[in-house]
Amino acid sequence: MDNQALPIKSVRDLSPLFEAFSEEDDEHGNPIFLYSSFGFITKEYIAYFGQSSLRKSELTPKEIKNCLKIVPDEDVYPTAPANVTVFATPLDSNVFFKGPKLNTAFLNTGLLPKLLLREAEIMETLMRNPHPNIVGYRGCKIERGLIVGLVLDRYPLTLQQRMKEGARHFNVENCMRKISSAVRHLHSLGLAHNDLTPMNIMIDEHDTPFVIDYGSCQPFGGDLITGGTWGWIDEDFTTSEQKHDEISLGKIQAWLEERDAGSK
Repeated sequence: MDNQALPIKSVRDLSPLFEAFSEEDDEHGNPIFLYSSFGFITKEYIAYFGQSSLRKSELTPKEIKNCLKIVPDEDVYPTAPANVTVFATPLDSNVFFKGPKLNTAFLNTGLLPKLLLREAEIMETLMRNPHPNIVGYRGCKIERGLIVGLVLDRYPLTLQQRMKEGARHFNVENCMRKISSAVRHLHSLGLAHNDLTPMNIMIDEHDTPFVIDYGSCQPFGGDLITGGTWGWIDEDFTTSEQKHDEISLGKIQAWLEERDAGSK
C-alpha cells in the first residue's frame, strides 16, 4: 500500500505517539525536544512506525505518512503455537483488543514478538486456572499464522478513573479484598504480576475490580523484559518476585484510602 493511501486523518489515529526529549535542559530550564515517534497498524495488521522532527501538535497526515515505514512481521508478531486459543469471530465493542506495543526501544530487537507470546502464554495459563477478579481472556487473534493480538473482556473504567468520579461511594475494603484475592491466586500458580497499579485494574458497573495487563507477569525468578511503574514500586527490578506485588498492593491500598478520605 502506498503510504499516502493509509487511512490516517490525524494524530488520533496513531498508537503509540510519543515525544522524546534530551536529558539536558535549554538555557531557560526547559527540556529540549528531540523528535516525535509514532506507530500505526492497518486493519490487515500490517505495522508501520516512524519518527519526525515536528512536535505532536504540528504533525499533519501528510507528514505522518511520509515518515512511516513498514515494520516486518517477524519484528512485531510471534508465530502462533499450535495449542493457542484462537479468537475467530469479528472484534466488537464487547471486547478489548491488545496488540503489540510499538516502541523505538523494542524495534529491531526481537523483543516485541517475545513480549506478545509471553503474555499469550500467561493468559492461556490463567484461562485454565480462572479467577473472578482476573480479566477475562477470549483467545488470540491470528493472521498469517501469527499472533497479532490478544482478545480480552472490556470494562468501562480503570480504578484510577473510577476514583476521579468522587460522587459515587466506593467500597475500598471490598475492592482491596478482591484485588488481593486475584493476586494471591496468581502467586498460588507460581506467578507474579510485577506491574500492579490503579491503571492496571479495571472496574465494572458494579464496582467489581479486575486485574489486567500481564505483559510483565512471569514465574517467580524469571527474567523480565518490562516490569514495574514508578510510583507503585520501591526500586527497579529485572526478575519476577512475589514481593513486588505485595509492595504494590500496599501502595494501592494507601492511595485508595487517601482518595476515599478526601471524598468524604
